[in-house]
Amino acid sequence: MNRRLWVTGLGLVTPLGADVEATWAALVRGQRAIAPVTLFDATDQRARLVAQVPNVTLPDGRPRRIASWSRSAAMALSAAREAMRSAHLDAREARVGLVVGGTTGGLFETEKLLARFHAEPASREPLVEMLSHPLTATGDRLQETLGPFARVRTLSSACSSGANAIVVGAVWLQSGDVDAVVVGGSDGLCRLTLSGFNALGALDPEPCRPFDRRRRGTNLGEGAGFLVIESAERARARGSTPVVELAGWAVGSEAHHITNPAPDGSTVAALIERAIARAGLTAADIDYVNAHGTATQLNDPMEAAALAAALGDQVSRVPVSSSKGQIGHTLGAAGAIEAAITALVVARSTLVPTAGLDQPDPAIGLVHVPHVGHKASRVRAAVSNAFGFGGMDTVLVFSEPDSAPGRGGLRPSVPLSLGSGGVPTAITGVGVFGSCGLLGGDECAALLERSVSIDAAVDPDVHLDLERARRLDRTARLAAVAVERAAGAGDSTSGATGVILGSAFGNVDGSAAFMHRVLVKGPRCASPADFPNLVPSSLAGHVSIYGRYCGPAFATTDFAVSGESAFVQASQLVAAGEAPRIVAGAAETASDIVGRVLGVLFADTASKVTGARVDLAAAIAVEALPQARRRGARVLAHVAQALEWRGNGRVAIEGLRSPRCEHAEVVLARADAGADDLLDRTGWRLRPRLLCAPVLGESDALGAVAVAVAAARIATAHIAEALVLGVSQARGYAIVLVSP
Repeated sequence: MNRRLWVTGLGLVTPLGADVEATWAALVRGQRAIAPVTLFDATDQRARLVAQVPNVTLPDGRPRRIASWSRSAAMALSAAREAMRSAHLDAREARVGLVVGGTTGGLFETEKLLARFHAEPASREPLVEMLSHPLTATGDRLQETLGPFARVRTLSSACSSGANAIVVGAVWLQSGDVDAVVVGGSDGLCRLTLSGFNALGALDPEPCRPFDRRRRGTNLGEGAGFLVIESAERARARGSTPVVELAGWAVGSEAHHITNPAPDGSTVAALIERAIARAGLTAADIDYVNAHGTATQLNDPMEAAALAAALGDQVSRVPVSSSKGQIGHTLGAAGAIEAAITALVVARSTLVPTAGLDQPDPAIGLVHVPHVGHKASRVRAAVSNAFGFGGMDTVLVFSEPDSAPGRGGLRPSVPLSLGSGGVPTAITGVGVFGSCGLLGGDECAALLERSVSIDAAVDPDVHLDLERARRLDRTARLAAVAVERAAGAGDSTSGATGVILGSAFGNVDGSAAFMHRVLVKGPRCASPADFPNLVPSSLAGHVSIYGRYCGPAFATTDFAVSGESAFVQASQLVAAGEAPRIVAGAAETASDIVGRVLGVLFADTASKVTGARVDLAAAIAVEALPQARRRGARVLAHVAQALEWRGNGRVAIEGLRSPRCEHAEVVLARADAGADDLLDRTGWRLRPRLLCAPVLGESDALGAVAVAVAAARIATAHIAEALVLGVSQARGYAIVLVSP
């Protein structure tokens, strides 16, 4: 079923205002929030102007509770709460999903500690102060205060994170897995990002000027934006008034460069065309574009070229504006904040301006909205663009809703390309890389029966094209090797393949070394080569570029079950027709700080960690079964079921599919009393259990290894069915694979 999706609630926290109405009023006036940063000392920074949110306050509570709240989480709480209140949505009264996008998480609160951990390897004292550090902490705080939510996802695709959160929530709604979603993004300012963007030369020392011929770069900002989205049928049934309709979307990767966009804009143009077509519209129906518009030398002309190609002769009619001259570039929150602004433009038939645009660049050739906003006769539909490091791009289309039963917006929307009822998915390749060597396909079947020296050297470079891999850090190189083995070489579907990779904490050691250098030697010594590798989504971005994979790409973060999270998310997107194939998995290098600080702080009391942390990567190719059959691919296993939960998993596990034959096994990342308790409540309780950790050492990539091993054992007829069960930090995933 193809459900029409209505936005029924909005929430904003921006440098212009603490809520939707304050932000909107300032936007229309053309007010600018660009000023010198006061959150921290930026004396030695080349560019010191930012758009800072005033008066961010953390919730009251016990000291340990306060330590778990970051600036990003506090802004997210305000925006998500406003969105839910405006939609009259209570998470306790429906199946509500939560998707949070971001990049900085708790970095502002922890970056000095990271620098200290780098300088003092024996330091363990301020552990509690690191509670806010993980990117997933923002979603966890929202779960505690606004939930319980039926499903929670934290993702990062750099500056398109918030927009991709909206897409993931829309897919959940289309599948019928949830009744409503709260989706958006939140990012706070910090020294690391200001130093990094300055090192790249991407910041303007003066207030930025999108699309102006004198533009020199962007200004960083911060904030949060959240939307409540639900099906039109459900919204009508509960008497909700829609703000707008989320009519279309498209997600893809340029596979070009980790920081620079592809100059011809062809990928972005194709995404704009796909999003408009998915909405059942044409370029003639579009009345406004909220541009990514970063005011950098490379982005603005690329985006203009893409709009010209996608809109054709309509580009001379459609007004375009960028909000970054008013609120700065809010990084992982930008795609959600600007989506909310676009929704308001449609709902209120009022265009917002491009502040700072005084001398339009004649080479860009767009219709601008200068200085202040103004009323339009009607805004039938609008496009919102969001682009991220690594060329991870997302386009959203919002349209006027039609509240009459049985009708939608302007035109009937186009069904999902592979059907919205859930296309069967299959595993068509696996790859595991670590001290065990590089294994793929059948080789993984006996992996847990082997004797592996976890101290053995792991050299990814012998498996890589070093010219293409020159910008990849070690973790990305590990991931690229595993993904390439899972995806296969010379496959005609590689151009449409997506990449979703899990990581519990991101590049912690790299961030610590970067911040130590900034604090000791000064921000002008920050490395422009190192900074892009510190963004949580860089792992997926680098791999998509290396393998020239142009489908959806982003990172998921879910503590020790990040690999399972990435696999389940990939399966959901493939089943929804968002990509014909996605390679999912996880990669981790042996991190000193994770091992002695974060790994201890976030250790599960139920888990039995065995062995030292190791370099490890695993990947699984998830493909639409009809396509796999058409191209004659070998199917290792079918994905029969995938469950996920937050909190107590006993209710969720009641819906688990029992094994249908005697030849079935359970594969676990590591020994875990919580997993054992859940298994004892299912039809899998008497099945043999295989453990990855004793063989391979400890890693947050073990969940992806478990999926790869289970698929390989089915493919080689060791078993006919397998359950992969992962639990960590009050969250869990149960994946059932069966013989093709």
